Amino acid sequence: MLDTPEVRPHEETSQAFPHPQAAEYPTDTSCTPATSHAEPISGLPPLPPDPHAESRGFPPTWALLLIVLGVLLIIAAAIGTLLSNQRAQPTGGAEPQAVEKISTFISPPDLPAEMIVLQENGNPLPAAVPLYLSVKDQEFTITPVTMEDYRWPIPAVADHQTVWIYGTVINYVIGIPYTQMSETLLAGLDSASRITVTLSTGTELVFGSPQAQRIPENDISALNQSRPGLTLVLLSSATTDRLIVQARYLPEEGATSSNSQKVNAVQISVADSGVFDANNGGLQRFIVEYEVTNVGTTTVDPNLFDMVLEDGLGQRYALNPETSALGEAGPLLALVPAGTIAMGSAGYQVPRDLTPPLTWIFRADPTSSESARFSLPYQPPAPDPGQPQVELSSAFVDGRRNLIVINGVIRNVGESNLAVTFDNVKLTSSMGQATLQAATPALPWSLPAGGQQLFELQFVKPTDVDSVLLDVWGFTFEIEGLP
Repeated sequence: MLDTPEVRPHEETSQAFPHPQAAEYPTDTSCTPATSHAEPISGLPPLPPDPHAESRGFPPTWALLLIVLGVLLIIAAAIGTLLSNQRAQPTGGAEPQAVEKISTFISPPDLPAEMIVLQENGNPLPAAVPLYLSVKDQEFTITPVTMEDYRWPIPAVADHQTVWIYGTVINYVIGIPYTQMSETLLAGLDSASRITVTLSTGTELVFGSPQAQRIPENDISALNQSRPGLTLVLLSSATTDRLIVQARYLPEEGATSSNSQKVNAVQISVADSGVFDANNGGLQRFIVEYEVTNVGTTTVDPNLFDMVLEDGLGQRYALNPETSALGEAGPLLALVPAGTIAMGSAGYQVPRDLTPPLTWIFRADPTSSESARFSLPYQPPAPDPGQPQVELSSAFVDGRRNLIVINGVIRNVGESNLAVTFDNVKLTSSMGQATLQAATPALPWSLPAGGQQLFELQFVKPTDVDSVLLDVWGFTFEIEGLP
């Protein structure tokens, strides 16, 4: 069997010039109108007949066409003017007004007390309010505001003051009143620039890789809360489009590298962290070993602790009691009296393709906005090697060519590429190893993770044997009843 892969005329008129003899005879202006046939003046010879007299009463064809075309153009212009005037006519007797989406305030507006930004276990959770914005050594104060009909409230005095849209706590949206300085500042940011937002808890959030673009004034996509980040919007600029800057959240730069932080009446520190079990199906277990010190005067209940793990995409993972029990200290359940130290383990089930960096967020009280953030070292596990699966669909003897022809499929069920070479394909018998005559497709084969390859193998049939063994990447098949 051969190696075959599964395998474009001009008309003149007498009106253009006077008759050649007309200038020799004066005309009496008091004679009868031109419409009457006047007799020649006495004493003068009669005029010769005009051969073109019959055509003087009708203009030429091209002149008629020009006249018709001109009339049509005039009518079209009149209709266009009429329609334009009708479109511009305001309804209700009022002149059209442009909607201004900016309102100003002198003192900070009061936020509605009933507004709830976040909830946890059905309980309202106060949000930490951003207080300061730092951009290229320029610091701005931040005032929380709410929007009505997408109208941006801004301070009457724009000097280093900005507004934060209350409730945007995943993608922080901050409006900056327009000045020439603020526009130059935002337009001058590059990919290495860092923007810092300081919260009311003292935590500093760092954002990087800012990207500037201009969007229409009625575009509200900047308010999207699907991804952690920061959006700066230049308000009331001189152009019709708004300048916005969107930056990516960098938790590894905002989280502290310090081993210990104080939250409410608890001093919290991270003793160790890492992957406990990386082979839990499509998940892996990640455990944080921590230590708490009660620096207050009353007993602390660790069952109220709120501990979450956050990846580099902003995805948060809740505490998993089963994984916590696998930790060195185990889950901390007992009350912590004042002045005492206790150890605990916080475990999480996370995907194997977890995106670094990791941030561990601790709150001693779920109703409090105070939190501690720890940047945790993490190296994603190496993918599993390629893993083959082999199935045969047919095997027969080509007697004319004295070949054993085998068809099948090999699949890669591993996480890495799988290479199949000549060394991975063997046919043996009591006569030793048979010669591989041809492979379709030609070896070697490279299978990506999850890929498969249909194949046909042709071996020289050994003599005087009725069975052979085929080995493809460790999968062995016995072929019997050979003629």
